[in-house]
Amino acid sequence: MQLVRTTIRLEKQLKKDAETLAIEKETSFQKVVSEAVGEYVAKRKTKKILKNWHFPTVDLGVPLDNLTRDEIYGDPEIPC
Repeated sequence: MQLVRTTIRLEKQLKKDAETLAIEKETSFQKVVSEAVGEYVAKRKTKKILKNWHFPTVDLGVPLDNLTRDEIYGDPEIPC
């Protein structure tokens, strides 16, 4: 993995929170920021994939939503 140098501008409190997290995790500020950006980008990619997902539809013919019980079951055949 090749690292590149860049400058970012953060809100003061966000930077303090990230530094505190780095101390708690015993890692660097750079690693915390890199992981956070990586997670954000991965989440956005997943949302984009799900957003473009579609379910195929099938024409089932005439709607049968107002059938009566007799139309569904008919007359019972009674064995003799």
